[in-house]
Amino acid sequence: MIISFKDADTYIGTGGKSLDNTKRTLCFLHGSGQNHLSFIQQARFFAYKGYSVIVPDMPAHGFSDGNPCKSIKENAEWINDLLVKLNLKDVVIIGHSQGCLVALELNRIFKSFLKSIIFVAGSNIIPVNQFLLDLSEENPQKASEMMVTWGHGIDGDMSINKWPGHSHYGEGNNIMCMNKPTALKYDLNSCNDYLDGINAAKKIKVPTLAVLAKNDQMTPLKSGLKFVELIKNCETHVLDCGHFLPSERPMELNSIINSFLLKLE
Repeated sequence: MIISFKDADTYIGTGGKSLDNTKRTLCFLHGSGQNHLSFIQQARFFAYKGYSVIVPDMPAHGFSDGNPCKSIKENAEWINDLLVKLNLKDVVIIGHSQGCLVALELNRIFKSFLKSIIFVAGSNIIPVNQFLLDLSEENPQKASEMMVTWGHGIDGDMSINKWPGHSHYGEGNNIMCMNKPTALKYDLNSCNDYLDGINAAKKIKVPTLAVLAKNDQMTPLKSGLKFVELIKNCETHVLDCGHFLPSERPMELNSIINSFLLKLE
C-alpha cells in the first residue's frame, strides 16, 4: 500500500493482506541499499499466519519517495512516527543488517508498545571500509554489485536457491537498483557512524531473538555473537549461509521466527 507520510508517498508492503492494527504487527526493517523485497519470503508467510505485517520502504528506497535518512537515529525516528501514524500498539520489530541498528535506537523511543525485537544478521556495530564508502558516492551501482557479491554465501556463487529458477545475484542487484542513487551512500555512512550500539543493546528489556549467519562477510559472526552477549534474554541461532539470510535460508528463518513468536505473551 502507498500512504502519504511526511509529505512524501511511502510504500509499505503488507504481505498480501490488509493492515489490521487490532492484531500483533510484525514490522520488518530492511538493510542498507535494500527495500521491502528483501523480506518478500517472510512478509507473505507471516501475513498468512494471521499476523498483521508491514515492510516499509525507507525514504528514497524501493517505491518510497522523499530524501534518504542521514543517520540511524533519523531512521529510527522516521519508523517511530510511522508506527504512531498507523496507530500500531502491539509491535514486534524485525531488522536485517542496518535494520538491526535502527531497531536498537527504536527501542529507546517506542518502548510502550514494543513487544519484542528480532535481529537478523546483525550486530551493535557495522563498520564500513572507506573504499566502499567512497564507491557508494562515486559509483553506487558498482558499490551495490560488490555488496551483493560479498553479501551472499556459497549459495550465490553456486546459483543455489530455495526458489527454483531464481538467482540470488540477479535479484539482489535488481533490488538495489530500485533505490535512488544517493540512498546507498547515506545508508552506509549511517552504519559506519553509529557508535552507541553497546549502550543501546544493554537497554533492551523485551524478549529478543537473534538469527546470525555463519559465513557473513558484512556483519561477521564473531561480531554478532559479541553483540548478543550484551542483551539480556536473547535467544540465538546461527544458520549456515551469508549475510542475505532472509533469501538464502527463508524456510529456516521463518520457522525460527515463528517458534519464537508463539512463545510471546
